[in-house]
Amino acid sequence: MKTFQEAELFFDSRRKLGIKPGLERLDYLLKKTGHPERRIKTIHVAGTNGKGSTITYMEEVLIANGYTVGTFVSPGLPTIRDHMRINRQTITEQSFIDILHQLLPVIREMDGLDLAPSEYEILMVMTLLYFLEKTDIALIETCMGGREDVTNRVEPIVTVITTIDYDHMGFLGNSLAEIAAHKAGIIKHGTPVVVGDLPKEASEVVLKKASKEEASIYFFNTHFQIKDWKVNSSSQQFVFSYQTEIPAEITMIGKHQAENAALALMVLHLLMEKGWSIRQDAMLKGLKQAKITNRLQILNNSPGILIDGAHNVASIKKLIETSKLYWNNRKIYTLFSAFKDKEVDQMTHLLKQYSNKFVVTTFDHPRALSEQDVAEDIEFLPDYKEALTELMQQLNPEDVLLITGSLHFVEEIKGYISRI
Repeated sequence: MKTFQEAELFFDSRRKLGIKPGLERLDYLLKKTGHPERRIKTIHVAGTNGKGSTITYMEEVLIANGYTVGTFVSPGLPTIRDHMRINRQTITEQSFIDILHQLLPVIREMDGLDLAPSEYEILMVMTLLYFLEKTDIALIETCMGGREDVTNRVEPIVTVITTIDYDHMGFLGNSLAEIAAHKAGIIKHGTPVVVGDLPKEASEVVLKKASKEEASIYFFNTHFQIKDWKVNSSSQQFVFSYQTEIPAEITMIGKHQAENAALALMVLHLLMEKGWSIRQDAMLKGLKQAKITNRLQILNNSPGILIDGAHNVASIKKLIETSKLYWNNRKIYTLFSAFKDKEVDQMTHLLKQYSNKFVVTTFDHPRALSEQDVAEDIEFLPDYKEALTELMQQLNPEDVLLITGSLHFVEEIKGYISRI
């Protein structure tokens, strides 16, 4: 394997193995590579929504304080390399190939033992090997759930559960309590856990798990909170309250981003209590410069073009809430596509009610929805390029176009827009 293209083809072949329950294959890989997970300081982040933003706030603050920060993120990304980065820099193609070469003998051995590791099991171990001896701390985002997730062999110094809502029900269960049990599976014995504002049914499960593991727990709006929240066209200001009060400013839009920033600040305070050096001026600087692509990202102002990777009912509701906050008296056009195994009916119902013009399309992915997955009263255009062109031709300067439904979809759309 000499080129990155060959590495991508290799991962394409592993993707066909699908999602496999259990961690025995991961454990085999970790044992054969000398247990890198035991030699890296990590913060482990689970949750239905808000993981990536919370990690980005922590990443920027820690970098601003001089730390070398490894980050593993899980959702739809431009290339397989983009899952892992150090100080914002994605792993190079050559480093990716070198680490994969290091693992190939073990992978082939496992294939022969009927223990064929999946795409994400391999990626996780590659990430840990990449971070080993190169980072002061690693921020690790779960791929799905928590208890049986490929990230759940790290030994964190703090764990975080951002939100709990309905998503991946085929794997995680149909009730909030079942979903919470999966996500609470990242809580480790004696390791503090920072938790967002959860529904009562979910918070009870998380609290019970933390108590069982003798882990101190910090709930948003109970142990720490935000006060005096204000918003303008370019930023949000709020006061973070925990023991003392700290005025902060962020540029990511949506009140939920202030809540994500509060989770990050709580984690950073716990790190300070553990002896980490974090200056307040660098902390505020890091918060303000934090940005995340494909989450409420404004591509154009007049007319407004906004892309958002919202891919479940809860995040679609947040998108609508934020849109009303910033563009309340504007005409809203929406272009939507999603994976067919998501809650398509509920998401399209919400967006159709909110939008002045609503169009559903599809995109290049085996899981992408088709016309058969959409209610008959919803306009469907099979070519997203034609759908986008049609909507953009109807926009007046004061109108807003929302493009949403899937991180994979908005990434594909963004790539197309950049070429036209």
